[in-house]
Amino acid sequence: MLTKTMKFDNDVLEVLRSMDWQNDGLLGVITGGQLERNLYTRTNKAFDALGGKWNRKAGGIVFSVDPRPQFEAVIENGTLQVERDGFFETPRKVVERMLELVPTDTSNDALTLEPSAGLGAIARALKEEGVQWLVMVEKNEQRVENLRKEFSSQDTSVHLGDFLQFQPHKDYLFDRIYMNPPFEELQDIDHVTHAYNLLAPGGKMVSVMAESAFFRSDRKSTELRLWLSNINAHIEKLPEGSFKESGTGVNTRLVVIEK
Repeated sequence: MLTKTMKFDNDVLEVLRSMDWQNDGLLGVITGGQLERNLYTRTNKAFDALGGKWNRKAGGIVFSVDPRPQFEAVIENGTLQVERDGFFETPRKVVERMLELVPTDTSNDALTLEPSAGLGAIARALKEEGVQWLVMVEKNEQRVENLRKEFSSQDTSVHLGDFLQFQPHKDYLFDRIYMNPPFEELQDIDHVTHAYNLLAPGGKMVSVMAESAFFRSDRKSTELRLWLSNINAHIEKLPEGSFKESGTGVNTRLVVIEK
């Protein structure tokens, strides 16, 4: 597991201690007036690490799940250990392009997989398109809880765990796979090759991948490019800044594979 430890000074901790929490912990409001820019920037690192985003209309920091237990730990010891899982939510425009490249299969017996499902941006679009049998895999417990609340139906399942360890029953291969894997340390290469092994003959998959895998000279990246060429994968560069709204400026591509 890739982790990092973040340390916060006393001024930041004082801001966190004085916050007002509303909506069952999903909205954190900074009290005591507007923070000076440098202090806000330092404090915002804690918000960002726990999935919080400033929302002008709400008047505070909005979270998808209640972060107060983690904030209490930060306040107690001044540090926060976060998993570097490379999660950046898939922007709607990227999801729409994925669906243009690989239309959904909505037949009664079709199985669809979304690895590293995050907060459900792709799954939400798949359901809107009429996908019935959907399997999601996510290793973050809080995100899994969120997904299970939103996608609670008999034809949808959410598995807690690392996708690279995910092995469904041998008779279950997937007709469609849509994915936005983590990029750090070339994890996206491992995720794409593992997903390919779970794809049914004749099935199609589309994945976001970081640009680095297409120009690095290390063995892993070189072998990926050769493999993609041998299986006639379609590779499309996404516009620069496609993930800016999700908090990263990394350049990305979409890779489409038909097995």
